[in-house]
Amino acid sequence: MAVRVLLVATLLIFFAGSAETAPGQACPMDVVQDASSPVPLSDVCIPDGYSDIPMDYFDDFSWREFVAVVWPAASGRRGIADTKKTVGAPGPRVFETWKSLWEVFHTDGSAPVAFNQYEPPGTNACDARTGFGDVVLASKSGIDDIGQAGIGELLGPLVAQNGKYVRQQTLYNQIAYDFIVRNKLYLRANLPPVPSPKPELPVVQFPMGSAAIKAAWLDLDGFSEAQKARFYSRIALVRDVNTGTCSKKTMGLVGLHIIVKTPSRPQWIWSSFEQIDAIPPKQFGGTGKFTFHDGDRTKAMPSENPLKLTPLAKEPVMPFNVTRSIMMPIHPKTELMTLVYQRLLHGTPWEFYQIVTTQWPRLEGNQAAPVPATQGGEVTTTFPGAGATTAFANLTMETFDQSRPQLGCMSCHNQARMTVDFMWSVMDHAYPPKIGVAKTAMAQ
Repeated sequence: MAVRVLLVATLLIFFAGSAETAPGQACPMDVVQDASSPVPLSDVCIPDGYSDIPMDYFDDFSWREFVAVVWPAASGRRGIADTKKTVGAPGPRVFETWKSLWEVFHTDGSAPVAFNQYEPPGTNACDARTGFGDVVLASKSGIDDIGQAGIGELLGPLVAQNGKYVRQQTLYNQIAYDFIVRNKLYLRANLPPVPSPKPELPVVQFPMGSAAIKAAWLDLDGFSEAQKARFYSRIALVRDVNTGTCSKKTMGLVGLHIIVKTPSRPQWIWSSFEQIDAIPPKQFGGTGKFTFHDGDRTKAMPSENPLKLTPLAKEPVMPFNVTRSIMMPIHPKTELMTLVYQRLLHGTPWEFYQIVTTQWPRLEGNQAAPVPATQGGEVTTTFPGAGATTAFANLTMETFDQSRPQLGCMSCHNQARMTVDFMWSVMDHAYPPKIGVAKTAMAQ
């Protein structure tokens, strides 16, 4: 622990003077970490002429985005941070006030309401009247919020050591939401076909500043108070998989994806976070209990998901151990960035989260140069690349995709690039929805 504290202190001292900008450059030569502001960066800032792999710059961008979206929201204002509060203050977070998937894509194809308004009760699977900061974790199919996302299909679910399923939630910021509504992309008939020959640019292009989030939540029932204290948790309305009824549950945030479309990276910047107690080893101050592992190192993770989505087993479900591939550990530089931000976020629930990876479209040479929008998101042109030796998969959302870089965020979403600008959620859920269950997730 003493070594860890010394390392963090050394890093903070090192970065303290990094605000100086080299002559003729608009961006600092060294990264300046900041967890004191709810204002996200508009783009990654890399010094002109920098030619090495700019991991620190992208990971810092990811953390700044993380801080911005988990900042308390201004009362009654969707998507707006309360600048009078600190990041650790109570209240609904900015991302929780964004538009959830069920608010955008109605089961009857009807038009959504304005961003700051709320849908009528019948729109959500719990038939609940919602207001500022309310979270509904439910789907009318009973499985859309439980299955992990595959390539245009739903994969098997993830269950924690308490026998509860992880719940998945997708949300859009106002820029992305208004674009979907304005162009009526919530209707499949309005998704333009990709002409032949294939154009250089996607037929649908979201505006700069568009952002989307995928959050993974878990019912914390059965965990000790010491375990619960290390999560960001909140009350949410959750549909019971056994009875189909909805009730309020204390849900902990176990994972978070953030994607942001920026001027220099029109293929979006992809950031992925996890709560740190998911698997061994024990993290600082940890209880020795893990969310997705029973602590027995002799029990290996299954080679494929033993749980099926259809039929869905009733809770409590027999859990299995999850591990991170020893061939794909979190990159040491990424871990160092987490150490600094954990120190900056000390005293808040957010100190117990870590970044797993940032993915971005790569180019050779000057890393400050914008990547042309004509470049795709193939695994060969994105970080960490086809020969990845570091983590690119989130344990809570892509549990069984850890050894296949081609199934990483960008490469997977690249298959939806030409149609809907990487946004699988739009292509899958536009009315009438077109998403099925993978054969591996169905009982034979």
